[in-house]
Formats: sequence, C-alpha cells, structure tokens
Amino acid sequence: MFTGIIQNLGKVIDFSNGELEISTFLDLSDCNIGSSICCNGVCLTATKIIYQDEQFIFKVNVGEETQQRTNFSTNLFNKLIEINIEKSLKIGDEISGHFVYGHVDQTTKISNIDKLKNSWDFYFENFQNKDNKFIVEKGSIAINGISLTIAKVDNINFSISVIPHTYKNTNLKYLKVKDLVNVEFDYLARFSMKDVS
Repeated sequence: MFTGIIQNLGKVIDFSNGELEISTFLDLSDCNIGSSICCNGVCLTATKIIYQDEQFIFKVNVGEETQQRTNFSTNLFNKLIEINIEKSLKIGDEISGHFVYGHVDQTTKISNIDKLKNSWDFYFENFQNKDNKFIVEKGSIAINGISLTIAKVDNINFSISVIPHTYKNTNLKYLKVKDLVNVEFDYLARFSMKDVS
C-alpha cells in the first residue's frame, strides 16, 4: 500500500522481456528482494536491488496483464520520461495523500494542459463506461501514482489542479498532450458507489 506522495523519480535503463531496470536516487537501503515499489502508480516487486554510482538500481517484472492495463506496454512506453517512485507504506508513516494500492485500473490520455499563474490545470479524457462513476469533483484519484484531487468533471474530460511542488517533484513536468497516464480510482469510492446503478 502507498500514499500517492511521490518520493523521487526513476530512469528506465532497460525494458525488455517483461523486465524493467530502473535507476533512482531514492534511498532503497531499507528495501529487500520481494519488496513492493510503486513505479508510475504500479505496485511492482523488486527482484534485484544494488547500489552503484551513488544511486540505486533495481529490477522488477512486468507481466502481460500489467502491460495491457498500464502505460508499461512495451509498444507505447516512452523510456525517455522518468517515472514516479514511491516505497511502500510502513506502519506509523504519515499518510499525506490517500490510500493507493498500486492496482492500476486503466489508462487515459492527457487532453490539455493549461499553465496558470500559480498552478497547472491538467485535463484528461473521461471514461465512456461504468468507471466514470468514480470520477467525481473533489474525489481522490491516482495519476501515475500521484495522489490528486479531481477539480472538475464533464462528459468529455476531468481535470486536476497541480501546485508547483507536485509539478516539480513528479513526472507531470515531462508530460504533454496525448500522453498516456495510469489511473487508479479511489478505493473508498468503490464501496460508496457500489450500490449506485
């Protein structure tokens, strides 16, 4: 389990045969083989962790189901864009975002980005299926693993407002219109909405 508060970014060294190799300056000294690490919102299991050249390098497996459901599709994934990294939540840690499980529901595209005076408005394509019931104003959502609040919703798009701290410390600063992002709906919304037809 995670909080959606990104701790650092990671660079993809290699992505082949269902295995991602990632370098990061995030301290992974308290992680072990088998530890869960959230990579762009996807909970993945570390299969190798080494410390080299003042950074950590770790490997994770990405199965076919994960590739089909996330932006870790080998056909679509852009290795030039750094990915968001978060270590799993420990008992006693501060929960600053919301509960993020790392179980990505699906992807969506960025439809527009507006630079405002003190923030950025990111617009995403809304879902034309039953899942759009989880997209509600002021509800939580995880985009590429980032805990965010939905600002506005219509039948075509939903938007989030991004403050400078979040923009500078996540991979949102690298994204552009039409890029694909991972989406995890708020787990609590699943229960509050399950009886709504």
